[in-house]
Amino acid sequence: MPEKTTARKNVKKRKAQKKHSFWSKVWTLIKRLNSFATAAHEDNVQREYHIGARKITFFGFMAAIIIALFVLVLAMNDRSVSTDYESIIITGLPEEFEGYKILHISDLQGKNFGQDQSALGRIIGNLSYDAVMITGDMVGENGDPTAFYALLDVLNARKPVYFIAGDNDPAPLRKEARDNSSETLTLSQMVLSDWVLGAQERGAIFLNSPQKITKGSSNIWLLPDTFLNLDVASAAEQLKEAMDQESESMLEGVAKSRETLPFTSYRYSIMNKTEEKLLTYSAQDIIIMLSHEVPTDSQIYVSQDALSQEELKSYYPAPDLILSGHFCGGEWRIPGIGAFHISSRMSSRYGWFPNQKYVSGARSVGGTMVYTSPGLSVTDDTLLPFRLMNPPKITLITLTGELPASFLD
Repeated sequence: MPEKTTARKNVKKRKAQKKHSFWSKVWTLIKRLNSFATAAHEDNVQREYHIGARKITFFGFMAAIIIALFVLVLAMNDRSVSTDYESIIITGLPEEFEGYKILHISDLQGKNFGQDQSALGRIIGNLSYDAVMITGDMVGENGDPTAFYALLDVLNARKPVYFIAGDNDPAPLRKEARDNSSETLTLSQMVLSDWVLGAQERGAIFLNSPQKITKGSSNIWLLPDTFLNLDVASAAEQLKEAMDQESESMLEGVAKSRETLPFTSYRYSIMNKTEEKLLTYSAQDIIIMLSHEVPTDSQIYVSQDALSQEELKSYYPAPDLILSGHFCGGEWRIPGIGAFHISSRMSSRYGWFPNQKYVSGARSVGGTMVYTSPGLSVTDDTLLPFRLMNPPKITLITLTGELPASFLD
């Protein structure tokens, strides 16, 4: 016990020393600025000062200080996570799912918010939710899943966690299948990338096929965006034919088939299960789709108009809600204007000066609600790697089937 007390005292002492040191430096800087300003005023000249080997005027020095403070504010803003609260109306939402809460997280890009994501943990720990849905780019191009794993450890599988890959994440499938000569590996273990398997080991569910959430007699289906406008029966049939051909070729000694068969078999098993699950889908069920970059409005309209026909039984209907990310809230935002660029070649002007409704937040596309997360970090192709006037955010979404009073007036 005495050792713990001493340790606490030492920690408090170090914090006090750091705090004192910080404010001492600030006070020293203020005094120096004051003396510089006084000297410049008295001499009525632009005095020269040295930074390293370079000379700058007083006003240049002041400009450098302002820029440094501006960058400091940006750095602090870039690390301060906030929570958006969204209520999304879904027509026909079953009573059992009224008030169902989804914690939506996107675009971590391998970034840490405190040691072992402690800052995120404090925020998430104060939220009440029913499921976590993660819409990609959590690992980022550097391929290090440590920050993503730390977040999953913070979530601690208290509620179901579903995730998809983003365009900057490592591919979810390996380039080469793992050796299964001992025949102890499952198909998933043979073909899925290490970071995906690591996330699964921490309790997260990789959404590569439909998942059903049931409450009472009602269901919510979660789908990856690869199933939008997909003829499931036809895809399963084509994969079955390819798998059979590769099996025959492998028996004949074709080396290429030995390499590709595990991946074809894996894709067929996913599509076969998907086809079986489609048979249990009911028109009263709700569909939520996870998509890293939201599909275009035309893709969603095609799904609504063409695939809702009664004879098209091998398609999942258009989703009631699409959750997406990718744009990171536009990264740099101007007050009163919003984002002036998003990373999207599918947008008009290649993403420059976008319609702000596409950047983040909720909007309606026909009968489908779309929510785009502001995200936690920045895309890897951004010019300067920080967010401007755009704090990192997670979102707590509440589902409701009730129209607000303003709609009924």
